[in-house]
Amino acid sequence: MVVCCIRMSPNVTGILLLWTLLPGPRAGREPVCPAAAVAVLEAAEAAVLSGEFDVAFELLQGRATPGSACAELAVATRAWAGWLAAASAALLGGSAHALGGVRAQWEALGSTGPGATDSAYATALLRAAAVAAQDERDELQLWVEHARDLAARRALVKERARWPLSIDLAEGELWSGVDDYELAEASYTRALAERDSALGWRGLARARDRRGNRTGACAAYRRALDLASAAFPAGVVATEARGYLLVCER
Repeated sequence: MVVCCIRMSPNVTGILLLWTLLPGPRAGREPVCPAAAVAVLEAAEAAVLSGEFDVAFELLQGRATPGSACAELAVATRAWAGWLAAASAALLGGSAHALGGVRAQWEALGSTGPGATDSAYATALLRAAAVAAQDERDELQLWVEHARDLAARRALVKERARWPLSIDLAEGELWSGVDDYELAEASYTRALAERDSALGWRGLARARDRRGNRTGACAAYRRALDLASAAFPAGVVATEARGYLLVCER
């Protein structure tokens, strides 16, 4: 198994278990990326779905090199660098200076090679994250709609738009970031209807809590804990869920 050849730090313990539960490379197609690169991408996606964003970026970082035969790996790495930079910029009020790191990544995505559609999707979400950091909701809506259109085009040719996140999970995270928990709840609900994930249940739990639905939030956190504990029992989602569930037991 090629995963054995990937050096992983201690904080990614459990990632292989989750990776083995994910679907393999798309059947009927000649693989675009080398097997080792595919393994990194699948492991990173497993970490993302567990809510372990830093772990996902750690797995991706340093794997995409100039001249790499895997365009998707380059896109995924830049997409996550930009997404995390946008989150940091939001904490600083979304100033132009703080958003420099996000901008650098979406500009670089324009020159990642043949993965143009992947690049366009990632760029749209990074631009959405940047305006979300500035609390610009109208512009956020425009970029989200653009990203959704790109994701739909990918689906027409049996491809998944997944970097930095699938469209519904991305929407949930973005709307939560601007405190629109009604739209966030709807987004996470759509995401979970398509694919079960600790990240989706954590997002749904947060949205329900902020909308005053503690019973629903408790149920969602229980499911998030069940899924997260499989590979990351001491991870961020499992820890958050356990803390909230203490309130549920009162």
